[in-house]
Amino acid sequence: MMTHGDDLLISGAWLLGIGSLTAAIGQTQQTLTGTELGKDLVLKGNGIEALGNSLQAIGRTKMLDSENESSEIYFIFGAWLEAAGNTTNAVGVNMQLNGSEVEGEKTDALGSGIQGLGAAFGAFGAFLTEDSLSRSLEIKGNGLIAAGSFFESIGNIFILNEKRQLGEQILLLGSWAQVFGAFILIDAFYLEVENEHPSEGKSEPSNQYSYAKHYL
Repeated sequence: MMTHGDDLLISGAWLLGIGSLTAAIGQTQQTLTGTELGKDLVLKGNGIEALGNSLQAIGRTKMLDSENESSEIYFIFGAWLEAAGNTTNAVGVNMQLNGSEVEGEKTDALGSGIQGLGAAFGAFGAFLTEDSLSRSLEIKGNGLIAAGSFFESIGNIFILNEKRQLGEQILLLGSWAQVFGAFILIDAFYLEVENEHPSEGKSEPSNQYSYAKHYL
């Protein structure tokens, strides 16, 4: 039987996937049109991601025990950092929509950097766990989210330095890297839960959740 912590972890992963996809679609519209079109989706996507990261942090906290405490602390801290980063992103984008372009870009760049650092902590936490397929997927998923977030931070810096076209392209690359990372994490978390409750399901994830492997 899945625990409440398991439910929160998986629900958070799905929200992270939905949020990152929403933000990436908005960033694609913005990059392709060279306008503010899609920025509202970026704002909403970051808000959804922040909620997803928060649920993951709470779920990890509920699952914490003496056997996995050292690695889980990195996961929990990283998830809260990601939530703070996404919240900062949302504030920055909202500032841009309300006319504070430069300050909004600076805030957005800061938020992406914080998010990237949080994902890096998550990848390190996965590295400290026992070797398994879910561990490998968590390292890759968090690694992609970290790289994508840092790309977004760099993209905003380019925009601040009046290199908007290149900055928008880097933002686009970063946003889609996070999408792939988020959906890899969904598969990783299902595998992790099944490994913790082997009697409740098959040793391999169902086809519904195994598609992330095709990205690897």
